[in-house]
Amino acid sequence: MDRDGVVVSGVGAVSPAGLGADALWRAIVDRRVVTGPVTRFDVSGYPTGRAGEVPPGAIAALESLVPAHESLAARYLATAVLEALGDAGLPAHRRRGRIGVFVGTVMGTRPILDRVIGDGPLGVPDRAWARPDELLSVVRQVIDVDGPAIVLSPGCSAGNEAIAAGRAAVVSGEVDVAICGGADELSLEVFAFFTSLRALATDVIRPFDVGRRGTMPGEGAAVLVLERADRVAARGRRPLADVLACASAADAYSLTQPHPDGAGLIATIQTCLDRAGIEPDDIDWVCAHGTGTPANDAVEARAVAKALAGRRRPVLSSVKGQLGHAEGAAAVLEAVIGVRALAHDFIPGNLTLLDPDPECAGVDLVEAAGRPAPVRKVLSQAYGFGGGVCTVLLAKSGAHA
Repeated sequence: MDRDGVVVSGVGAVSPAGLGADALWRAIVDRRVVTGPVTRFDVSGYPTGRAGEVPPGAIAALESLVPAHESLAARYLATAVLEALGDAGLPAHRRRGRIGVFVGTVMGTRPILDRVIGDGPLGVPDRAWARPDELLSVVRQVIDVDGPAIVLSPGCSAGNEAIAAGRAAVVSGEVDVAICGGADELSLEVFAFFTSLRALATDVIRPFDVGRRGTMPGEGAAVLVLERADRVAARGRRPLADVLACASAADAYSLTQPHPDGAGLIATIQTCLDRAGIEPDDIDWVCAHGTGTPANDAVEARAVAKALAGRRRPVLSSVKGQLGHAEGAAAVLEAVIGVRALAHDFIPGNLTLLDPDPECAGVDLVEAAGRPAPVRKVLSQAYGFGGGVCTVLLAKSGAHA
């Protein structure tokens, strides 16, 4: 590939599987569903008391890793940033090129308000929940940032939008190192939101299943470090993956549902293929948004089948059945899983799928056990309310001439 191409040099994660990208990947390949009973606050008034919660032990471990802050999301993010920089072989406090931070979120630090309300009268409004930039406050304490530091909130496509923004900044030369992340934490507001939409699963998320009933909140943070390939080679390191292309679209069809034809998703997939100069059959795995909601999954499957029409059905699965839907963190958690899938030649399965929906017949839904197979190129896609969608195309390092 072009030595000036953009690559992933490091990854980090905090998830319901625990601390670290290794813990996240082990949960996927060990076929563990890591959603479970919520322990942090009372959800007895909601249709389910389950979610993808970062384990209490992992939260306790944050004390020795990052400074204290009222926002768990801010601390998750800083922890993932430190892991990703270490994975890339980059120092946190000795500058080696211009560093920018691009972070996607849905709730930001807003969940702090849940705890304020629970404490009684609001009193003096000096809390950080109303300041989106506070999501980056712990990151600024643990690393040196001298480039742009941007919070993006376009809905649940936020994580992929952060990757796209960081990649563009590296390509343009605005930054030498782009820290691209997503972060969100559980809150009562999210439970209320999905309950009001009648889109809350009661047991587990079942993407692409005929009996799917809804999604389940999750939380965490994940980070990709992006650089030019020549910079990584100059440090004597090998890239983890290539970032061939990113594309965004908005179909502006509904406040909560995707366009019934999947117009925005089709556009982003075709744009990624065009920008990378590859064909539909070159895609080995589609890491689906796959939220388990009745409206989303069938539309997504049909759109993927149309956009990737070739000699074989597109191979597709969603990991949200295992992790829950971590909102702004979801797409970057899935990108980290995509990077690991490329490295290990393993396609994660649809672990909670029992009875495939006939409406999803145009795609090859991966069996629950997952599938050992050559993985050279991965499409990772994310939807947001309001019709926003963003797709990221990853490739095995050096596999794209």
